[in-house]
Amino acid sequence: MDTTFWHRQGDASLYPELEWNKPERRDHAGRLLIVGGDLHNLGGPASAFETVKKTGMGRIKIALPDKTRALVGKTLPEAVFLPSTVTGEFSQQGEVELLDQAIWADSILLPGDNGRNSQTTILFEAVLRSYNELVVLTRDAVDLLVNNPEIMLDRERTTLVVSFAQLQKLIKNYGEPSALTFSMDLVKLVEFLNQFTQKVPASLVTLHQNQLIVADHGQISTTKVNFDESKHWRLQFASSAVCYQTWSPQKSFQALTHSCSLL
Repeated sequence: MDTTFWHRQGDASLYPELEWNKPERRDHAGRLLIVGGDLHNLGGPASAFETVKKTGMGRIKIALPDKTRALVGKTLPEAVFLPSTVTGEFSQQGEVELLDQAIWADSILLPGDNGRNSQTTILFEAVLRSYNELVVLTRDAVDLLVNNPEIMLDRERTTLVVSFAQLQKLIKNYGEPSALTFSMDLVKLVEFLNQFTQKVPASLVTLHQNQLIVADHGQISTTKVNFDESKHWRLQFASSAVCYQTWSPQKSFQALTHSCSLL
């Protein structure tokens, strides 16, 4: 079997030049819009905000439901507040305002903690249809859209950072006949993702058998790690990866693979 598409990364990054070429000035380091949270949970967007700042993103805004305004107060000047439902999730009435904010951004991160409101689902679908730049989704932001996976998988400049269980559901709902199982060996999963991501433009990142796996347009990288799903790796990875993908828009695979080496 020809496995030239499979890149195995050890302790050192396969693409260290991405670290050397990080923008030195904040005003040259991109603009990111983080969209997430609800009245009962702001942990995801707060953690993402801290990670992207530490990683070096230039300018950052956080879009939150307006019912969280009293919780945030004046402590987060980067926050913008969008219409919310009576229970404190994003309302679909905020579509125009959110798309106005998206025009400002070079990329968007959907880090999760959104609740399960159908209006939030409609709002996120509108963003994916109307916005043409990079969108990185993870955690329950993926779950909100998993019943309509085409809107994510068939979209250019999209990265999904998912658990293996989420990957299974995405593949099944997309209508792919191949079944993914937790017991499948790494080689078979790599072969599947090689074929699948030649058919869909979205990039996929998942964890299986202590290997972080990046799949992007048929190219695969694996990086052995010493943690499991309980370590909540998805949020940290997505927050770091969106920075490197923003800085190297023509090197998505390399940016994602390099981000694996940083966990």
